[in-house]
Amino acid sequence: MFFIRKGLLIGLVTFGLVGCSDPEPQVIDMNEVAAEAGLSEDEYVIHENGAIEIKASEEAIQTEDKVSWYQDDLSEPVENVGMLDAEAILASAGLEPDEIEESVDPEGEPKKLYIITDETPLSAWFSHSPNNIALNWYQYSDEPKTTEYSQQSLKDVYKLARAMAGREGADAVMYLSNGGKYRSKPVGGYPATGQCNDGICFIHINIS
Repeated sequence: MFFIRKGLLIGLVTFGLVGCSDPEPQVIDMNEVAAEAGLSEDEYVIHENGAIEIKASEEAIQTEDKVSWYQDDLSEPVENVGMLDAEAILASAGLEPDEIEESVDPEGEPKKLYIITDETPLSAWFSHSPNNIALNWYQYSDEPKTTEYSQQSLKDVYKLARAMAGREGADAVMYLSNGGKYRSKPVGGYPATGQCNDGICFIHINIS
């Protein structure tokens, strides 16, 4: 919010006082001043001291309230073990899956889905096959608890990404978690696609 004070505006108004030794006091209609400045009635408030207070826009309010999503500072050691061994990736990240689901990928190769809950309802998901890898996480911010759970799933994904591709993996997650999109951009030498949409985030990496 900012203010326009009456005293600052007086100098902008021409009163035609040349040659007048005792001019009449001038009355400034602050509503007219606001209108001339292009402000609608719902965009400002006039205070008793004559200051015009410009209200913050809805967009600005949303920006002020925007969640600052976790960004890995790389201070915790995570060894880069590459993309090919899922068990090595999990071990390097220091994560133990709470659930493991087995299936096959679109090419018919064995695929495992590792669900890492950290005892929260919003988990990080890590799927791995000889052809594809996917990381999924959440960034819900509708209430404090879901934000807290989402931050934890994001932290787990950072560790997995660093285990797979080091700093490049962390940078990819950071970029996506802040609204970026990947379209066949290399991560660890393999093409990756990813984005966040309505609080659900993913990065898919083609390793075949």
